[in-house]
Amino acid sequence: MKPDVQSANLLVPSESAEPELVQAGKVALTFLEETGQSSRNQAAQIFHLMAKLAVERGHRLPYIEYETGPLKDLVAPTSAKGASAWMSPLWKQLEKLQSEWEPGLKATAIQRGFAFMPMLKKLQGSPVRYQLVAELIGADEGELHQTPAPEGGLRYTPAAVAVPGALLLAGLRNGVLSNTLPLVISAGISVLLVLAFVVLSGWWIFVLGLRWNAPLTTAHISILALWCFAAWAVMRLFKFLGQLADLGIVMAPEFLVPFKADHVTLELRPKQGDKKGEFAFVRYTASCPLCAGLVLLHDGGDEFKDRIVGRCDNSPREHVYSFDQKLHVGHSMRGH
Repeated sequence: MKPDVQSANLLVPSESAEPELVQAGKVALTFLEETGQSSRNQAAQIFHLMAKLAVERGHRLPYIEYETGPLKDLVAPTSAKGASAWMSPLWKQLEKLQSEWEPGLKATAIQRGFAFMPMLKKLQGSPVRYQLVAELIGADEGELHQTPAPEGGLRYTPAAVAVPGALLLAGLRNGVLSNTLPLVISAGISVLLVLAFVVLSGWWIFVLGLRWNAPLTTAHISILALWCFAAWAVMRLFKFLGQLADLGIVMAPEFLVPFKADHVTLELRPKQGDKKGEFAFVRYTASCPLCAGLVLLHDGGDEFKDRIVGRCDNSPREHVYSFDQKLHVGHSMRGH
């Protein structure tokens, strides 16, 4: 039997009043629903539970604090692990997800006309307690006046995506890497070295072929095939870099994003005032206005050449939407 969610161990009012708690909870619930992550994993389920209780109890409780034991009983009652052992890795995962979700939570708060968004806190003590608190979104004037979704269209919600390179580069942990001169130089040198290798090896194969009189072997054909593949890969790389520079956004290659993340874009954000330019890995989602399915971004392919489009997972061929990278809105491309 599940414990009562009004248990004093689960809901403990704090001394400081925080009337914006309901706003923060609603933002969290809306974001999780629109991005299809309400039941993604146990970490997301914890966040969903905390947000739900914030909405239900935030009118009369200034703060809500959560102990590990009751949280485990509500989210994973059948788990054989102890409460602390169960919560520890999930909290680390939540801390990582919080940084990834921050852009989407902020955008959701603005869309709903709220001034606060949810943030998670861990309170040291015995026992350890956790909080979902309301934090000012800190939006500038331009962000507060967003373009409404077109009639029959939709609005995309962004979420940052950390990439495997975060293990080596701390700047990638939040899915953002500053576009600095050393980075551009090192990337340029790497690309030129690869290009030089392909060109020189191609020239060597051509010259050697002119002087070769013996029959071709399987090894020779394999070397030629590998060179053709390398040349094709370099051409794709230059096309990818050219699109990123010209269009400012491309679908990120699969080898640059985590295995569990899909449909991720790579954005080249220009310098604005004192803020440096940056590369950002972002996953956009939306709710399909026709069937309420999850809309994810895809490369336009031959049908929508050089475009990024949103496709509903319930009907990816028919429920297709445009994607405006600046306004984060889209309209139906099938005339629905």
